[in-house]
Amino acid sequence: MRSPADMDIIQIDISTKCHLKCSNCTRLIPHQPSRDDLSLEAFERAVKSMDGWDGPNKVIGIIAGEPTLHHDFERISRRFAELWGGPTTGNGRAPIHDFNMFATQRLFDRSTGRGLWTSLGAGFYRHYETIMDVYGHWNTNTHESGGHHQALLISRKDYIAASGISDEQWERNRDDCWVQKLWSASMNDKGAYFCEVAASIDRLYFGGAHAWPIEHGWWQRKPEDFKHQLELCNYCGLAQPGPSQLDILERDIISDENLHKLAEAGSPAVKKGKFEQFDPELHTQKRTVDQRDNYVGDGRRVGIGNNSTKPRKLSGVVVSVGFGSALAETLPRNAAHFDELVVVTTSDDELTQALARQNNAKLVISDRCYDDDDAFNKGKLVNDGFAALTDPDWVILFDADVVLNANTRHFITHNSFNPGCLYYTARRDRGETGANQMQPSGYFQLFSPQATSIREHLSPLLSESFCSAGSVDSWFQQQWAPDRVIAVPELEVEHVASQTLGQNWNGQKPIAGKWTQLGLLTPQGFGTFMQMSQLPDVIKLTDTKYGDSIVIETKDFDQHVKLSPAGLQFDGKDIGHCHIHVAFRA
Repeated sequence: MRSPADMDIIQIDISTKCHLKCSNCTRLIPHQPSRDDLSLEAFERAVKSMDGWDGPNKVIGIIAGEPTLHHDFERISRRFAELWGGPTTGNGRAPIHDFNMFATQRLFDRSTGRGLWTSLGAGFYRHYETIMDVYGHWNTNTHESGGHHQALLISRKDYIAASGISDEQWERNRDDCWVQKLWSASMNDKGAYFCEVAASIDRLYFGGAHAWPIEHGWWQRKPEDFKHQLELCNYCGLAQPGPSQLDILERDIISDENLHKLAEAGSPAVKKGKFEQFDPELHTQKRTVDQRDNYVGDGRRVGIGNNSTKPRKLSGVVVSVGFGSALAETLPRNAAHFDELVVVTTSDDELTQALARQNNAKLVISDRCYDDDDAFNKGKLVNDGFAALTDPDWVILFDADVVLNANTRHFITHNSFNPGCLYYTARRDRGETGANQMQPSGYFQLFSPQATSIREHLSPLLSESFCSAGSVDSWFQQQWAPDRVIAVPELEVEHVASQTLGQNWNGQKPIAGKWTQLGLLTPQGFGTFMQMSQLPDVIKLTDTKYGDSIVIETKDFDQHVKLSPAGLQFDGKDIGHCHIHVAFRA
């Protein structure tokens, strides 16, 4: 046996929840009478108790049933990153086509010192962004690859009676147990243990009576200190050559003594008869384990056809006001990509309304773009469209004069995307041979409402501070850190209506007296797309980092906007290389 000090993995069991009930689970999940989560305070105590244990190639692992089903998994994971190991990772931001290959690569990465044992599923999907950030090392097994789990619920008494081996031989096997040699010590809500399986047995059978206190240095205990906890091995058969079971059968092999203990513990599986009673004449296999991961099956970490990390629903929002002629071409070609598509227009655009109905899109009619004396506040229309979506999962915001790539739906639904990222692609003008734009602009922005950067302000989704269609997409981009804005050239779109910069940003029919975009102010200078010989006396400035607006007299411009080595300063705030939207009353 080994001291936990000599192990390269030590586990923290954070939950008894799982979406699976695998045969012979080391966490005894099918037999848990309740689904319990470790508290954040207990988790912090467990991690802090390991101070001094860390070293090259060592990992503290988060395990459960399925740890991502813990009710506070995100907060536990973020706290884990603060308390232990290396910096957060840049894993999994580009689309992942082969998730099995990606998961296998993660198996060999111990750079962060933080590991996740997972079977994927709904919890993993929900916390995808956090997992990619926090965990460098994954041990993934979706239990879809024909893996066999050795029967652990064959007690010492029953095994010796069935096999005829001596007590001395049984103890020699125990002291050479593959679980303790190859895997890990463990902590759970009851305390710390020299062996992860012993921890599960003690928790279920004895309420943690054999646990060591979780205190600094508990892991320095040596085999001669294990005596009290070694009593738990009397209920485990893993150290002995014995039978195994296909994991997906969800039927443990259980000997008489353990069957009695499980019934006392209130095992749901035993109550339902979902087990096989150990029969030495039937269960003759003498399987032994001499290497890690022998239980995975054909070696695949993620089963063929497993879609639990891929987008589940694709929604779209497109604004069309006065773009009916372009929409008549683009909408029939784009609608097929979406599970739900919302078209937003104004009350007087009857052509767009008719096209939306003809193409089975959800129609949203809103005139809010003209409120507050705005010329054409596109942000308000996008927000009204987004609010009309039903349980959005992944969403594309795109323009009415854009034809999406013919492969859009297939590519998105057959790859895994990180909810923490904003994805964009190239735009090619019709008739051109190459893309003329490759930036995260409003012609194509793919995102998930689950992104930590935006989910707290989904109502409204976009800033409503911009009086035109310009700059609001730039503001939206700024909600993500630059390294989370990811290009996907495979989704290049076609622009069917080439136009000059700024054309129609204030609407196709500008209205006198409205706040109207005049141009853009960048660290490189001011650019306007309107024919004006001099600036108006009063202008409105809105930055694309925070969405803050001020109305000033033009002569006071230098009091509010300054150029610094880092870019622009706007009203005392550094906005870097973000630009400023400049407007005036037309």
